[in-house]
Amino acid sequence: MNEVITTEVSPWPFDVRYQLIGGEGKDALLRINPYITTLVGPNGSGKTRALRAIKTELLNLETLKTSNRKIHFLSAGRSSPFENYRASANSPHGMSSGDAAVGQATWATQWWKFESVTGDLLALDSRPDLKLKVEARLQQLFDRSVELKWTQNGMTVRIISVLNGDDYAANYEASGILQLVALLSAIHNDNIGALLIDEPEISLHPQHQAFLLEEMEHVAGDPSDPKKKLIIIATHSASMLALRRIDDLPKIIFFTSVKQAPTQVSSGADILKRSKLAALIARLGTTHRTAMFAEHILLVEGPSDEIITSQLARKLGLRLLARNAQILPVTGKGEFIEAAKLFHLMNKRVALLADLDALADDNALVCHFSDLPEAATIASEIGRKNLADLDRYLRDALSTFMSRYKTEVAAAAKAYPDWSSKESSALAERRVTLARILTDPISFGGDTAAEAASLRTQYEVLLTALGRLGCFFLRRGAIENYYDTLETADNGKPDRAAIEAAQFDARKPHELAMHYNDIRAALLHAAPNQLIDEDQVLRMKLGAILTPVLLGMKADSSDAQLDAIARNTIGTDAEVFKLTNKSTSKQMRIRVDIASPLFERATFPFEISPSDNPTAIVQQVLPGIPKQA
Repeated sequence: MNEVITTEVSPWPFDVRYQLIGGEGKDALLRINPYITTLVGPNGSGKTRALRAIKTELLNLETLKTSNRKIHFLSAGRSSPFENYRASANSPHGMSSGDAAVGQATWATQWWKFESVTGDLLALDSRPDLKLKVEARLQQLFDRSVELKWTQNGMTVRIISVLNGDDYAANYEASGILQLVALLSAIHNDNIGALLIDEPEISLHPQHQAFLLEEMEHVAGDPSDPKKKLIIIATHSASMLALRRIDDLPKIIFFTSVKQAPTQVSSGADILKRSKLAALIARLGTTHRTAMFAEHILLVEGPSDEIITSQLARKLGLRLLARNAQILPVTGKGEFIEAAKLFHLMNKRVALLADLDALADDNALVCHFSDLPEAATIASEIGRKNLADLDRYLRDALSTFMSRYKTEVAAAAKAYPDWSSKESSALAERRVTLARILTDPISFGGDTAAEAASLRTQYEVLLTALGRLGCFFLRRGAIENYYDTLETADNGKPDRAAIEAAQFDARKPHELAMHYNDIRAALLHAAPNQLIDEDQVLRMKLGAILTPVLLGMKADSSDAQLDAIARNTIGTDAEVFKLTNKSTSKQMRIRVDIASPLFERATFPFEISPSDNPTAIVQQVLPGIPKQA
């Protein structure tokens, strides 16, 4: 009889499909592999919904069902059972004075069904070995141990100092330590085959977040191994991002909206074979990791550019963090393309601001942006096959210009400082010539100036097109060419940048915007300015009440009656405004003032009559923040 050989089919990768909110039946597909899968994205982007979908699908995973290993989900509000003992959480009369007590003894057999710390404390109470595992780590970190006792109110939690033996109720312990007790219990509980944690970093110091990630990495893996477990986390913390090698990229899933499917790099993607990208990921710092949580990325060249760009954004009121945008320095122009590709993989909106040498020395950046899908349409609009073709034409034109006017070019170059990279000083004359053409063509003098101005016009066509794609250049050369004072040459570049940025507060925003227009353009593209406009909200409310009040009032209506009409129209929001009847025998009028001190406006109070146009008047008194070009 022939022997029948059976081959066990691996469940990995494990696919999870779930429906998006408001996506008209559109599904999202997540691919889960053993080890740690990390969900990242802004608040409200659908990470928690995805975690619950993963949990539901894991219930059908044969590897976990046959081994009877548990699926355990810890919510972001997991510490809530303690809150009544730590704060006035459930009433305004103060917190509970008794020892913190959670759970019931009869619940111990269902500990994994809790999404709070209660389940993990119940498991800890029934497992002396697990308790010792946790205490060893608490002693290393905080010189603490934990004591669990059952009372009539439930299981009490007390903390014991290893140094002097003093013990006290968990009520008085730092919330981060209480979080760690439960998280370490879940991480090292070998009865758990799949652990899902929403925001494991809550209440934890960054170093302790990194420690927790290391603990997860020790036990993460294929749950068919009884010593390993599948771990899925949703996080906002760079310290919790398990990304050290390029092979880790497919284990990170990037969310942007509950209506849009998250982005995940395929484990077989060709880009994962790029050695330069692998080297970039291997040396990622905290700033790079933090950028992975942003939606918009602006790459700049080095720390000096980061200092100036970030401080300029602050001074101009371009609230990058509110727009989920981040400025990220790279180490030289050679890293721009690799960094841009990395963040495009994550479905980020990427822009960059480069020194002019990245345009003058070679065409690598232009070719990269010329290959973007949307570049073909932009090139067609300016009558070119592609932008790289226009760049080649202009590079030849620049060479011809420099050859034809050698004397004028050399004289101009001597007077123009080259702050760009010194890797190729032979290109310095070409760099400063292009900077001079773009910023001050008249300085060449005579017929040379006219041809320089013509070349500038042609270059502006290319630069404008590249700007639409997110590629910006410092037309003056490098960031130092924009400084008002350069007598600090003995200091390093970052020091000079800090000195320059320190002067921003003494200058008017519109002056800075004009002087640093190249940087401002890059900032606006990376994070289109959406300032908080309170007038927009007030306009809607005021406009909604004026017409009903003017139509419903009488010459002798009391102020209280006017306010009542307003409240009947938009509810209590009407209390922001104060209406006063100013009618005379000849004309009905009301005075409108803002009653709340939170919304002081110089245009209030004002008066309005039934014959006036409420829409026009509301626009005048609440004009809002003017749009920036």
